[in-house]
Order: sequence, then C-alpha cells, then structure tokens
Amino acid sequence: MIAAMNARASLMALLLLATCGLAPVWGSTPVMVQVTSPPYCSTVQGDTPIAIAAAGFKTVTVKCWKQGEGFGADSTVGQVTLDAQGQGTIVFPAEEYPHGPITVTLTGQSRTGKDNCYLQLYNQGGVSWNEGLPEDPCQAAGMKLVFADDFNEPLSISSTDPNATYYDHKPPNGWQDFSVHTFTSHSARKSPFAHIDSYLRIRASDKTHSSGLICSIKNDGSGVTASVPCYFECRFLGPNAIGTWPAFWLMTNYMANYEPLRDKTPCDELDIIEAYGGEGPKAPNAGDGYMISPHCWNQGDEGTAIEKKAYEGLHNPIRMHKFGIPSTWFEAFHTYGCKITETDTIYYCDNIEVGRHPTLLLSKQQPLFFMVNLATGGGWPVDLSRYAGLADMYIDFVRVYQGTK
Repeated sequence: MIAAMNARASLMALLLLATCGLAPVWGSTPVMVQVTSPPYCSTVQGDTPIAIAAAGFKTVTVKCWKQGEGFGADSTVGQVTLDAQGQGTIVFPAEEYPHGPITVTLTGQSRTGKDNCYLQLYNQGGVSWNEGLPEDPCQAAGMKLVFADDFNEPLSISSTDPNATYYDHKPPNGWQDFSVHTFTSHSARKSPFAHIDSYLRIRASDKTHSSGLICSIKNDGSGVTASVPCYFECRFLGPNAIGTWPAFWLMTNYMANYEPLRDKTPCDELDIIEAYGGEGPKAPNAGDGYMISPHCWNQGDEGTAIEKKAYEGLHNPIRMHKFGIPSTWFEAFHTYGCKITETDTIYYCDNIEVGRHPTLLLSKQQPLFFMVNLATGGGWPVDLSRYAGLADMYIDFVRVYQGTK
C-alpha cells in the first residue's frame, strides 16, 4: 500500500504543479527570502521585529491573515525596503493578529519572478478568533455526537496503551507508515507531538527525522468509529514547505477482518484533504489547492472502476478560492468535513460543499475511523532547510457524529 500511496500522491501533486500559476524565481542561483529572527516555529508576543535576508530583491511585502467577520481578511503588515546587502527589518504587531498558530508570508518580487517565505509562529498574545469547538455543524443534523476532542486536556497518544485516545501509527503496528520523516511514537524521546494551549502540534523535524500521525483506532480495531450515516470533521493549519504533506482521512475498519500475511484486506479510504507543500521547480506549488481522493483497496476490477468514477467526479484539485474561501490551508485554520450517507459521500471545507460522489460499497457496510497526520514526501523531494529543518501542523479539534439508519 505504501508504493500505491506514493504513486498516487505523485500523480495528484502533479495536477497541482500543472494548474498553479505561481512565478517563483528559477535559475542556477535562485534568490530566496529568509527570516533570520525570530526563529522559525517559535513563539512571539507583542511587537516583534522580523529580520529579513533577501539578497536579489529590493523590497519584501509582509502579510498575515487577520481575524474579522466571516473568513477574516488578508492583512498587509507592511513593505520593507532592503539595503544593498538585501537586509531589512519590520515590526510585526502580534497583539493585532490571531492568538495561537499563525503564518506570516514574506514575498520578494522582481522583474524575473518572485519568492515566498512562510514564517510559522505561535502568537502567545493576540486576539482569540474561532478557537475551539463551535456549535454543531448543520451537516450533522439529526446525528448524535460520538466523539469530540478540542485538545484542552493533556495528550492521550500511545503505541501501547489500549486506553489511550489515539494510536500514533497506521495500524497494524505502523508497518504501513509512509512518511519520509518517520512517524514516531509519542513515548519516544524525539516525539513529534506537543500540547500547546488548546492545540495539538505535530512537528516534522530534520534534527530528529520525525513526524507524526494520530489514529482513532488501535491494532485490535477498538477505538473511535462511526457507521453511515455519519460525519467527521477536523480543523487544522498546515505548513507550506517543500515536501510537507498534511492530511485528514478516513478508512473503513479493516482491522476487524485483517489478513496479516498478505495485506489484502478489502477497505475503502476517503482522503478528505491531502495538501502538498512547496513552491518552485519539481514542487507541487500549493497555491489554494488540495486533493480529495476516494479509494477502493483490494476490491478487484469492480472496485477500481468505482474508484475511478468517484475520483473523476470530484474535479481535483479543490481550489479554495473558487468556492469563495479566500485563505489557503496554510494561511489560516479551516474545518474539513466529510458526510457519508447510504447514497452520497459529501466533502466540505468550512461548511461549504466542495465535492461529492456516490458512497463506496464498503463505506456503506463497515464502520469508518479517522487519521490526521503531518507526513513528508509522497513521491516529492523534501526540503525544510529554508525553515531551519522544521514544519508544524496545528490541530484545533476533531469531531465525529453518527445517525441512525
């Protein structure tokens, strides 16, 4: 399955590469915008000087998504005029921006192209905006809440504890783990997981060569599942760095009938969002796009045909701006949802329908579980060097609803 996932990821990311209109600076000696202070993925509060190094550019524009009605708005912090060495500084007024995880975008542009740097920070001050569990979504009308986690409590993630809320690998035993930065257990010294205020942070790190996944079921198939009709949702902010691969996805509970010797257990997979980070040559060029992908694993020719029809009906990649969603998955938090009924499987972003297809056969018959991960790779090169070898995904909440047939 790992090979299939990597091949699939490469194909989908190729679509993103082919359809994005970014104009990065390409050439033998590319110029880049970099931040020398504060450190990438660090905490800030109050007026924070941002020191910029961008030789080859004369100016750099600094933006950050700002709270407000509806989706909020893209806010220009200011434009920095660089000195002869390409150095400059701007003060970021953190108290005026959302509390918690934020992305500051720094763009250098010249006659030959442009380059973006995405500075991930955690704002310890600022304005609380849409944090935590909202009211029940309208997509779950008539259903009962069966699980919710807004990460206000200490993390409950384990490879071995059957009473933990989450398993930290793809069952069984993580042998299907698929990230270049290895999915690592929470109990390990180099754990990728951290509890920050009311968020779960998953970090990809070059230093520890680790990243992370949480799964709602364990090796024995126990844990959080829901059967049709049901609704799953997750609110998160992902990183846009070369090779990063944040995702929220569902699978039918194959562990109930697992064939350990052959790994041929039939199952469905519903990728609610697979986002691909990176910009430039040989990168997916994320833009405002992400992928939705249904799969019918180990279900023969019939399953292949059903999967193909479902996928073609989704019109990937999903362009957020096309649906009236002004910020991207790496600029601001968004809630990604999936409702599975006897007839249709419907995908949402911020309660806006962005795709649907006929419900897959096993999804009608078997309970589904969820996974959330920050992987790297997926058939694409990985390079976190611009960001000091770090990339963070922040999860605000996960919820699961189930109705009666």
